Amino acid sequence: MTTPQEIYYQNKLELVKKALEANQFEASVHETLEGAEEYLIGTIVPSGPHVSAAFGGSATVAASNIVARLRAIPGMEVIDRNDPALPAEERAALTRRSIIVDLFVASSNAVTQDGQLVNIDKFGNRVAAIAYGPKKVALFVGRNKIVPELQGALERAKATAAAMNAIRLKQDTPCARTAKCHDCHGASRLCGVTVITQRSFPPGRIHVLLINQDLGF
Repeated sequence: MTTPQEIYYQNKLELVKKALEANQFEASVHETLEGAEEYLIGTIVPSGPHVSAAFGGSATVAASNIVARLRAIPGMEVIDRNDPALPAEERAALTRRSIIVDLFVASSNAVTQDGQLVNIDKFGNRVAAIAYGPKKVALFVGRNKIVPELQGALERAKATAAAMNAIRLKQDTPCARTAKCHDCHGASRLCGVTVITQRSFPPGRIHVLLINQDLGF
């Protein structure tokens, strides 16, 4: 039997989907992360004999099997800058290449109910790729990242996503200790570049996969 909670989130996700589509994003609703993966592989991955893909830092992507599944596609080049054995210069070169791939997969720190994306990075490579460069961007977004309006999205990106990522990365920031943003100035600060994506240009370049689960940070 469908529970009231399930119906509530199904209705919310469908409304956010319509709002995103009104802002020229592609959007789809999925009950599970696995279902979103299936949809990405079957519908979003560009066709062709030589296709490249890369990934932005994302706990949601890390919890999925999408990296392995893309590697299994014949002719797919997967750019992976996360190998800890990579020299710093090679990792930097792969990071730069990641913003000119055919498909960039990541998440979003927050999505507003009127269909805007809010993302914050330390260096800006993930938000740069979302904004411009890759031919197609696919974002896995759990229901926990949906907020009513823009100010709440900015607060969520700073006080929730940045704080949790600071804990994950073992960074000594005030937000990691207090669960709120202090607009700190230390070297460990993760909030370096903030991007608000109000519309997708070209239309449909960014596809938001809304998932009826709590996922990521």
